[in-house]
Amino acid sequence: MADTIEEKWPKSVVASIAFFFILVLMLATLAPNLMIDKVIQIEHKWGKELLTSADYKRVIDSTNKLYTSLIIDSGAKEMVADVFMPRGKKTVDAFEKNVGWWFNYLEARGEALQKIIYQIIFRGLLTLYWLPFFAVVVVPAVFAGYMRWQAKRHGFDYSSPFLNNNAAMMISWGGILLMLSLLAPIPLPPLVVCTLIIIILPVLLSVLIRNLPKQI
Repeated sequence: MADTIEEKWPKSVVASIAFFFILVLMLATLAPNLMIDKVIQIEHKWGKELLTSADYKRVIDSTNKLYTSLIIDSGAKEMVADVFMPRGKKTVDAFEKNVGWWFNYLEARGEALQKIIYQIIFRGLLTLYWLPFFAVVVVPAVFAGYMRWQAKRHGFDYSSPFLNNNAAMMISWGGILLMLSLLAPIPLPPLVVCTLIIIILPVLLSVLIRNLPKQI
């Protein structure tokens, strides 16, 4: 009976989500608050220089709105505060005096976690900003790859399995790196993500399609 029940979430997806959250917690544990603040400041400066004032304001407003909805309004911020054991009235004075440094550390890690989540949201929305431009470029790239593949099917041109396999592998790794870039503890220039989405990915998709096997 259990074998006939289809899983709603593939194990690979669950493992990827769990691994992502583990990386978030590790980063919140190890990254100093000053470094996180510096990364946020630099990336926001780059974003402001790259985008128009209206677009940058739209990204910031969306980031603040989504962060407020997910973290503050949902009660997640209070939950994080409870998990990281902030000092309070119920804390025994003697115990607090002896291990006050531990409470300070946990409080700082809670702040770091909130800042990291805010930066993940900002980077994610900034990535989504480029999707309309990606759509404009990817449609002709896919069409060109498809037409070239059709020409190979009815001619004597060679479809390269090497190019096909490597293009697929690079697209897969690009997606993984794009997800990991949300957690990068260093400033990530928005132009890098823009180049990956608008230029490199459409080219790889075109190479992948034009080198599909002649018989599918």
